[in-house]
Amino acid sequence: MRGIEPRVRRSPFGDGLARHAVALVSLFVALSGLGYNTWRNETTERHRNTRQAAFVMLEELGRLQQLVDRRFYAGRRDDESRIAAWGKVALLRDMSPLVSESTSHEAHALADVWRMKLAALDAGQPEAEEAISASIGTVRAQVLADLLALR
Repeated sequence: MRGIEPRVRRSPFGDGLARHAVALVSLFVALSGLGYNTWRNETTERHRNTRQAAFVMLEELGRLQQLVDRRFYAGRRDDESRIAAWGKVALLRDMSPLVSESTSHEAHALADVWRMKLAALDAGQPEAEEAISASIGTVRAQVLADLLALR
């Protein structure tokens, strides 16, 4: 009785699993692909938002530096440039969380330096201009570091 093999009894679950193995593998592949695609789209959108906020911040940092230079070097201490500079400082502070936590910290520090040093800047004190410009440079460097980290 060598040619006769005993029949192995499978459970109904095992039989169903064997019959539908291709469908189950296909379902697993489809769900995995959907999950990866969703994750990738969310990451791409987060990077896009970070880049857009970073570019806006870099532009506004440059404009703020110009206003600081005009107030200090050119003596243009009118209310219009003061209001414009405050607006840029507020925009930078508000946009910074969209870039990173570190950028947010540096932008808040810039707002503090601006608040504390504006009167001294208008009085023509070089250390005020240096402190404000250094803070602008720190925020700029952090924004650029965050952009480079998106690679």
